[in-house]
Amino acid sequence: MKKSFIALVALLSLFTPSAHADEGMWVMGNISQRTDSILHSLGLEISSEELYSTDHPSLNNAVIQLGGFCSGVVVSDQGLVFTNHHCGFDAIQSHSSVKHDYLKNGFFAKTLKDELPNEGLYVLFHLKTIDVTDHILGQIPDTVSDEERYRLMDSLSNQIVETVDYNNDGVYGEINAFCKGSKFFLSVYQKYDDIRLVAAPPQCLGKYGGDTDNWMWPRQTCDFSVFRIYAGKDNRPAEYSEDNVPYRPKQYAHVSLQGVKEGDFAMTLGYPGSTDRYLSSEGIWNTMRCTNDVRYQVRTIKLDVMKAAMKTSDELRIKYASKQASSSNYWKYSLAQNTALDNLKVLDEKRALEAKVQAWIDSDPVAHARYVGMLDSLKATYDRCYDFTKSANMFSESLLQGSDILQFVAFSSLGRGGNKPFGEQVEETYKDIDVPTDKAILNALLKNYIQNVPIKKYIPSVMQNKIDSLYNGSVDAYVDDMYAKSVFARPDELKQLKGFEDVADDPMFEAGIDIVSTLMQVRADNERATGKYEHLLEDAIREMNHENEYYPDANFTMRLSYGLCEPINFAPGTTDLKEEARNLITTPQSFLNKHENASTDEEKYDYQLIDPVYKWMKKGKFSQQYIDKTTGTLPLCFLTTNDITGGNSGSGMYNGKGHLIGLAFDGNWEAMSGDLKFDNNLQRCIGVDIRWVLSVLDDYLKAKRLINELTLE
Repeated sequence: MKKSFIALVALLSLFTPSAHADEGMWVMGNISQRTDSILHSLGLEISSEELYSTDHPSLNNAVIQLGGFCSGVVVSDQGLVFTNHHCGFDAIQSHSSVKHDYLKNGFFAKTLKDELPNEGLYVLFHLKTIDVTDHILGQIPDTVSDEERYRLMDSLSNQIVETVDYNNDGVYGEINAFCKGSKFFLSVYQKYDDIRLVAAPPQCLGKYGGDTDNWMWPRQTCDFSVFRIYAGKDNRPAEYSEDNVPYRPKQYAHVSLQGVKEGDFAMTLGYPGSTDRYLSSEGIWNTMRCTNDVRYQVRTIKLDVMKAAMKTSDELRIKYASKQASSSNYWKYSLAQNTALDNLKVLDEKRALEAKVQAWIDSDPVAHARYVGMLDSLKATYDRCYDFTKSANMFSESLLQGSDILQFVAFSSLGRGGNKPFGEQVEETYKDIDVPTDKAILNALLKNYIQNVPIKKYIPSVMQNKIDSLYNGSVDAYVDDMYAKSVFARPDELKQLKGFEDVADDPMFEAGIDIVSTLMQVRADNERATGKYEHLLEDAIREMNHENEYYPDANFTMRLSYGLCEPINFAPGTTDLKEEARNLITTPQSFLNKHENASTDEEKYDYQLIDPVYKWMKKGKFSQQYIDKTTGTLPLCFLTTNDITGGNSGSGMYNGKGHLIGLAFDGNWEAMSGDLKFDNNLQRCIGVDIRWVLSVLDDYLKAKRLINELTLE
């Protein structure tokens, strides 16, 4: 073991596991003796260095971050990548048209030349992590204000990042805060920008179950897509070029055909986005009321408009498919998280813990000197910020993320349109915009926003004045007139203009600038003091329970999660589960049952199959090597006790030998409180069995050339 690896282990030694093997997202490189013994006692057979190393090829070299929003795994020596279908959805949609409907029918590139490039999509490989806590915190005086502290942290972080050689083979650095700012680490990555779409299943497989099954078990979704990393002929990162060749990775994952059974070891490696498990009761209440309630209410309105439009034509279905999928995911998540938090009485549990903290502060002179008044200040700050936080979230959901046209105007006016000619920006933006649908979305969301936003000064003033003075308070009349008069509602005419200098008097440009002005006001009013007190509370909990060991919240750095393959077997009365939901693995018959027995309009839509898929599944002629030896059927999806959150989507799931057994893609409804409170009895990770993926590639898409690239175990 090299000295650099030992140093990294020492730096991260505070992030060691608790007694529960399945809770936590552990920082890669944290291979302490205790961690190692737990992993191997559960069934890990490879060594710590085969799992993670910065000095020689190891499994972590096969793990990628995809596009800043998902995870994936390299599965061949030619840079082939497996990730989720919903992670590749935007790329699939961007290449789809009524003539070439890859969403509906699926896609497979028969040759390398047929693989489709995706502008803006990239992958990151993690190279190393360095502790820079002392360099940052050691230069910030205790006496500075909160605003000055944040400014200094940003400045010092930027200085460190600039020491990384950006021009050296796509290498760059990011500073990540851990433990709400108690620790800081520099993560160094290598970025590849030429990423091409290779294969995707039909949407009725890749998104089977839709909103009905999202966050639910049992699942039958074949949630995968396939990409390939391309590089220059020297294997270094390169911009897209026809001369680029498939990337040759340091390491790639072998694929297991052995399957899983109850009690088997399982681990995931990926980039979980965000958890906040040390958040206070006040913070959780604020999340429920100001984030989740707002998101669910506003997106319900937006999704109703979008879905109605999508049902009118294939053209609109394709245009809005990615937007609808993205919006609906966290729409349902918000409802599920609030439901789970209530059912599990997480607020009561947090308040009880905080009462213990207060008793400790009152009884311990050292703690009293450090934390006196902390909980009262935290509550007072959240109370003061309640209306602001709710209003800011409503503003973001309704106006910044409402009308795509106004979003284009607002962000382009801020200089975020890039260096492309104005006509190209318009062409690219309006590819996925239907003007009447955009108008209907703005009309519905603006009405809702004006009526419900708590802080009325966050209603854009020019828009409000026009509605009141020119349209007798009618939002309908205002929106009708704006879209009738604006060149932004006529994209063919718009793209002929030189730029925004030609539209200064346009009513929609005026509205966009009004939104930007309001955004500046919201940012100016931003209250960040809650972070200070949340940070102190987490410090107090760690200090009070100093004999315990804590892992850091997820922050989109590479993490390992581990657990066992276990079905849902909750205690009676915990939740109402049908017998089928207690199975570890789902089968083709359960897939067909949902399609054939769909009763509601929503189920019929979400379980609808195209004829070729239905006939293939009905015949059940799957290659023998993908059939489970125990059950005699093709396995579809399975459950583990692994920790999972957003960003983990597409993470490889591995057995004890480090061989790929599936792709993580979801959690379960009963434990959607998991980002704020992990429950060892309820939490499950849903994965698509890799044999289901291989069967769709091999038996349905006839992608034998991809199967031949893999190393099958």
